[in-house]
Parts: sequence; structure tokens; C-alpha cells
Amino acid sequence: MIKRIFILLILSSFPLCGIINFTIDMNAVSYPNDEYDSVVINGSWNDWLGWGVILSDNDGDGVYQGTISLDAGEYEYIIAVTGASDDWSGWGVIFNAPLGSECDFNPSDEWANYGISINNNDIEQSYCIGSCDGVCSDNNDGGDGSDGDDNTIPGIEGYEMVWNDEFNDDVINSSNWNFEIGTGNWGWGNGEHQYYTSRTENAFIEDGKLIIKALYENYSGSNYTSARMTTKNKGDWAYGKVLARIKVPEAGGTWPAFWMMPTNSVYGGWPNSGEIDIMEHYGCDPGHVHSTVHNNTYNWNGGIPPTSYSTYTNATSDFHIYEVEWTEDKMDFYVDDSYLGTYFKTSGGWQQWPYDQEFYIILNLAIGSHFMACDTQNELFPQQLEIDYVRVYQLSNCISGDVSGDGIINVIDIVAMVDQILNNTEIVPCSDLNNDGSVDIVDVVALVALIID
Repeated sequence: MIKRIFILLILSSFPLCGIINFTIDMNAVSYPNDEYDSVVINGSWNDWLGWGVILSDNDGDGVYQGTISLDAGEYEYIIAVTGASDDWSGWGVIFNAPLGSECDFNPSDEWANYGISINNNDIEQSYCIGSCDGVCSDNNDGGDGSDGDDNTIPGIEGYEMVWNDEFNDDVINSSNWNFEIGTGNWGWGNGEHQYYTSRTENAFIEDGKLIIKALYENYSGSNYTSARMTTKNKGDWAYGKVLARIKVPEAGGTWPAFWMMPTNSVYGGWPNSGEIDIMEHYGCDPGHVHSTVHNNTYNWNGGIPPTSYSTYTNATSDFHIYEVEWTEDKMDFYVDDSYLGTYFKTSGGWQQWPYDQEFYIILNLAIGSHFMACDTQNELFPQQLEIDYVRVYQLSNCISGDVSGDGIINVIDIVAMVDQILNNTEIVPCSDLNNDGSVDIVDVVALVALIID
């Protein structure tokens, strides 16, 4: 007995630990490169000091690996690339876990960190940048869980879809979209070089996607043509989730954008009434997407840069979902459900928060501007912006399961749901209990369980 206790005391003197092997596939982004040439894992195990674990790509296949031994406990970490451009800080360009995904270690907080729990176990941590998958496939859609090219439109709990365009028709829907024509130099341009048209050469639908194509051609005094489309007075909203699945062009000089402007500009002209840039991409910096707000307080006119959030993706080769979640007091920006940042309403009045009015959507592909840091690569034209869909959701006032709309959940709702399924009627938002975009027997079972509980 004494011998057994002695052995247990010896064993207990050694802490429980584990070997963590990191395998990070970087093929979905244009990093590392000459300016950011090192891949590192920074985590809570070293108080987030940077350079926690240095990863190596010994065979040049774009997959970086590294190892660390840690004592028992819970740890969070992020993936970063660093180099000369950030003075070797170890925090140059950060890649987080997709916010709220299965690889977000603590989805209840505001930080989208990867994480591990160690209790005398060896762990393999394998991720493709931008997703929770271990390997980046050639057809990677960003790991966003999007519906891609199928016809199922996913529901969002607590929201109902109030407007959308899936671009499944043969022609652009004129009930949804306007075309703005010209150079924009009289008010809504930025020294851009294109002439916007409504021609089918510049905007059309192909294979279930909206294509905005920029051409290198002489047209009305400009060297390029393209298209700029808006939903003004056809789709205007205050608050909600506004999102689109998009693939951007890659040539230098291209400037695609998915953004919003005020319908009535109740606080005056730009920047007073605000601007919401859900996604912008400069071809001079491929893969680097931006989400930005402009207003009287934050704008370029006064020398104060706008509030902006950004990340690097394989934006030029794959589709990604770009989203703003806009409420009465803040705007959250996302790429593929991965959190970018939040712009909050403060006590700055309308000058800081003019976002209490209706805005409309704009899709455009500009060429050149005052902001371009490189020459336009004419030899790579034509270039095109591809949009799979655009959707707008707003908060639903219904109670989940209240199919009849009487404010009570009971057997009447079961009857109404079954009738909806049998007759294939339009989906009532409150009836899609599992938020998969359809109403079927799974929702009936969920509703029965809800009533019983």
C-alpha cells in the first residue's frame, strides 16, 4: 500500500500535458509573401505576446506546420503572418476562426479565436485559412456554409427575408435594379476612369449570377466601360442584415464594391448623411477586402480617415459572403460569418450616426481613381464582378412556431403547418423552426416537441 501511494505521489508530480501539432493550409490567401513572409500562431499560452509558435512550409505546398507542448488547460489562439511590413511584430495580418463556427473556441464572446483543451492528450489542429476545414479545395467557397448554386435559401433565426435577388432569370430584373449612367464626375465619382452604361455588354445574367463586366474600350470619351446598379426607390431599408455572395476581379486598377447610400439624405449631401461600404476591393492589393463607414465625423474631406475593417481572403478566385448586420445602435461587419469589426453609435449625434434612415444597395465595378496605388493592367481586361445573390433580412415580429399568427403555440399551428406542407404554400417565417429555408416533417416534429415542452 505504501509503495502504491509512493508511485501515485511521483506520478502526480508530473503535470498533465499534450503535444499540439498545427497544420495550417494558407492556399486560400495570397500570404505569406515578400512583405509578410512568416506564419505564426499567437495564443494565450504566452499572454498573446506574438511569435508564439513559428510555422514552416518545408515542401513548398502552402501548408504550414508547427508544434508546441502545453500543460493541461484551455488555450485560445489566432493565426498571423508577419514580416518587414509590420516591423516583425508578429501581428501583421490576423486570421481568426469564423465567428460562431465550430472552430470558434468561445462563441459567446466577441473574439473569434481558435482554441484547444488539453488533458494529457496530443491534439491535431488542422485548418484552411478562412474556414473550419482542414484542407483548401479547388472549389472552396470560403467555408461559409452558403447555398452556392442550389435553390435553397437559408433562414436566419429571428429574421425574415424582406428582399432578395437570386439572379435566376434570363435578364436583370428592372423591378429591383436601376442603372446609373455616365462617369459620375458631377457628384458620385472618385476620379474614376470608366463610363457606366446599361448595355448588356457591361451587365448581364449568366449561369445564375449577375455579371458586371469592365471593358477596355473607347466610349464617350472614356477608356473603359462598366456598370453601376442600385436599388434606390426599389429596395430601401433602415436596419437589418444585408448580404451578398460575390467574387471580385483581380486586375490592378479594378475597384468593385457592394455598398449602401441614403435614399433621401436627410442630413445633407455626402458625407453628412452617411455611407456604408459592406465590401470594397482594390485590385492593387488582391485579396484584401474592406468594410468601411463614412459620415460627417469620419471621412476623407476633413483629413480624418473613415472607420474601416479589413481582412485577406481568396476573394479573386472564390465566392465569399459579405454582410453588414445593422441595428439602431451599431453595425457589425462579416465575411463568411467571420467577424471583422463593429461601428457603434455614440453620443456624437447625427454627425457620427446618420444611420437612422433608409439606405439603398449599390453594386458597381469602377476602374481607376484618386485612391489607386498602381496602374490599371489593361492587358488583363476584360474583368468582371460576379454576384451570386443579394439578400436583405429584417427582424421578425413573429414567435417561432406560431404558424397561425394568433400569438399562441398549440395544435392549431400543427394543422396550419401540415396544410402549408401539403399544399406547398409560401413559407411562413415562424414555421421554419430549424431555419433551413424549408418547411417539412422536421419542423412538424420540432413544433410538437415545442408544444409538449
